[in-house]
Parts: sequence; C-alpha cells; structure tokens
Amino acid sequence: MKLTKLFYGTEPITQNYILVLRVIMGILFINHGNGFFDTKAMVGFADYLEKDLHFPLPLFMAYLRTGAELFGGIMLVFGLFTRFGAFLIFVTMLVAGFIADKGDFFGDGEMPFAYAAVMLTIFLAGPGKVSLDNYFLTKFNEAKKS
Repeated sequence: MKLTKLFYGTEPITQNYILVLRVIMGILFINHGNGFFDTKAMVGFADYLEKDLHFPLPLFMAYLRTGAELFGGIMLVFGLFTRFGAFLIFVTMLVAGFIADKGDFFGDGEMPFAYAAVMLTIFLAGPGKVSLDNYFLTKFNEAKKS
C-alpha cells in the first residue's frame, strides 16, 4: 500500500478494526464494572447517587450501572450479543454525561460522551467477522438451510 493511499485513502486499513476496538473497549469496561462484586464499593456509589444526584432506588441503580459496564464489557470482548452490550454501555454513558456530569460536553462530561460515541460506533458496525455472534449466526443459517 502506498503511503499516500494509506493516509489519504478512504478504504479501511484493516478489516479487523472493529475487533480491536471491541476488545479494547470491552476490557476497559470490565475494569470499570469490576466493583459489581464489591458490596462496600456499591454502597458507596449508591450513597453518591442518592445524596448528590437524587436518584431513586440508588443501590439498584448502582448495580444497574456497574452491571451494564461489567457484563456489557464481557459481551464486547467475546463478541456475543455485541449490539446489546454496546447499547447498554451507550445508555449508561449518556446518563453519566448528561446527569452526573450535567451535560458538560467539553469538561467533566467529555469522557462519558466519548465512550458513548465509541459504543454507538460498535452498535452500528456490529460485531464483525471475528465474533461469537458471527459464529453462531453462521451455524444457525447453515442448519436452517439443511
């Protein structure tokens, strides 16, 4: 590939771009959601949700947010129910950006909005060829033809 085509071309450099993006983001969100099994951390986060943000059912919401990050991240890494996992994280990041960070797009809310944009990209692009979604869908279609 010529250097000019590499930097100025419109063709994807690699067909596995979505795999790399999916796995990296999945690992990041698994790390974000690892507090799901830490009761003390969840209670602390629930206190923040209740006192600072006035969320109803704060402990439930804390587990909902952390579970979406943890299990959504796992879905992304394995490419299983990829669009559902990306959607869960997308919504979670919008809530974080608009509510927790008060829609401060160029300040504290920058990271949640950036994560939301990446999750929307994964949602729209789909899991890609190297995914369990693709594997099972291929097997399903082959069985259906038989």
